Amino acid sequence: MSPAVGSKVIAIARGLIGSHYINGAYGATPGRDDGCPCRPGGIKLIADPSRLDPAKRPDATKNLAVFAAEMTIKKYCVCAGNSGKEIPQTDAGLVGYLASLKGNPPATWPNYRGDLTPRRAFGPGPGGDVGGKLVWGKSCSGIRHFDCVGFISYCYWKATGAVVQLDISAWRTPNTAGTVYDLKAGKAPATLMDGDILVKADHHIGFVDAQGTIFEAQDTDRGVLATGGFSLKSPGGWTHLVRVAGPADAPALDWPLGWWKVWDGNTYFYYFAPNGVVKFTKTSPQNTRTPPKVANNVGTYTYSPPNLVVTWTKVAGAPKACQETFYNATNGCEEMNARSNLYSPLVARRMI
Repeated sequence: MSPAVGSKVIAIARGLIGSHYINGAYGATPGRDDGCPCRPGGIKLIADPSRLDPAKRPDATKNLAVFAAEMTIKKYCVCAGNSGKEIPQTDAGLVGYLASLKGNPPATWPNYRGDLTPRRAFGPGPGGDVGGKLVWGKSCSGIRHFDCVGFISYCYWKATGAVVQLDISAWRTPNTAGTVYDLKAGKAPATLMDGDILVKADHHIGFVDAQGTIFEAQDTDRGVLATGGFSLKSPGGWTHLVRVAGPADAPALDWPLGWWKVWDGNTYFYYFAPNGVVKFTKTSPQNTRTPPKVANNVGTYTYSPPNLVVTWTKVAGAPKACQETFYNATNGCEEMNARSNLYSPLVARRMI
């Protein structure tokens, strides 16, 4: 990739430090489809009054979890919230906290000491699956989640608009993603570049910048982190370096241009184009930087803050053209609500 794209990839990766790890995730926050388009969602937030018993149960899906992310795409996983410190189920703080939740609706549940909540974690950790370790982890509510390869795809997509979903071995396969250097065989570029990808055989992957700082989604006890000190002369356990050949830097789109995910009881995807043209589809875009090739309807929009008014082409059987007024469309907002003259109220969330 070009130096400009590489620099953008690293800036995105750096901004995600502290995000959580869960196996199979591509950047989604729990309960939302806001991850990389190849796997935009699939993560649930557990807040279940029936799961407040700290005793370990044989069925992993019945164990204690409070505001912890859950995913089942690859295997059953519960995020540890970037914590690996095990606590006993008789811990006084834990017992008191759980007692305070019982009988109250989950929407009213507080965190513990700031941002902590308890859970039995399942999924990849140091030495293998953590297997139900009881931990105080950071609440997963509103936090993006990744696994190592999902982190690569998400950052690359955000920087370029290109959706690339490869398993780890494919990233290091010659002529697939770019130029591959076999570090264990003594092959290496002359210098590091921002956005270079490091691979550990078939089990781990991360980005590295020109100064040797590695950005990676590591394990459920650590999440997304940055570690300095990588050297091409002493690569440690990293076996390959990939220099990606890819598209040019994708320019940022001015608001409200681009894709929005819209709900009115059903899900739609709106693309706001320049010159007041808007299109919608019923399928999620694979590239959020390009317009749809085929649209279900085409309309126009006007903007007079704080109202963004969309008028769709009248369809057969409708009494008149559908008009939607987004009444809180402040410039730069990421979410807005609308009234329709024909259908249910809408909520739209920006996808870029």
